[in-house]
Amino acid sequence: MSHDRSLTNAATRVVDEMVVMLGEMEIHEIRVGEVARRAGVAIPTVYYNFRSLTDIIAEATVVLLHQFLVPFAQSLEGMERAIAEDDVVAFRTAARAFMEHSWSSDANQGAHRLAPLISYFRQVAPADVRLRTVQAHEVAGLTGAVGAAQVKGWIDDRDDAAAFVIVHWTCVLGQAVFFHPAFGPLTDIDFSDGPGRLRYQTSLQSDIRQMSVRSPAID
Repeated sequence: MSHDRSLTNAATRVVDEMVVMLGEMEIHEIRVGEVARRAGVAIPTVYYNFRSLTDIIAEATVVLLHQFLVPFAQSLEGMERAIAEDDVVAFRTAARAFMEHSWSSDANQGAHRLAPLISYFRQVAPADVRLRTVQAHEVAGLTGAVGAAQVKGWIDDRDDAAAFVIVHWTCVLGQAVFFHPAFGPLTDIDFSDGPGRLRYQTSLQSDIRQMSVRSPAID
């Protein structure tokens, strides 16, 4: 379903079907008639609810972004709950889950799917602030959790939480454009030696000039 806007049942079916279609074909291949057929509605119904195909794609992009962020939200909730309960072990577990998912094949594939849609959304709906609102919310949420953990001494307070979070999200979404599995995780919260350290890193061992141009699966 869509987020932040009230849609009719028919419109919701259209958006849900668009979400599916965006995983099957390129934007330029999608036609209103096919969306209507697959959603089980008439073409006039589509245009009653949406001004254009572009509007449907924009709505579906918001849905896909929220779906992409669900695992991150679950781990962040675990981090926040651990902070509230003063449970450092639970915090570390949730923080590791957050970072591991960031560099999983699921996140990589999700970023590849989202990147062209986010670019398209910004071009066709420059005044629509929903994606920027989500971005601000995610940056604030992780920054708040990391900052609270620093206050408790669970993460080294010499590290810049805000800078780390911005770099982290930039890298996670940027892996759709510039990432190779040989790099390994580009960011991490390292608990191997006392309080966690906020790391910018790569596990690349080989000559970067000799990297394969193919994209083997991560994990």
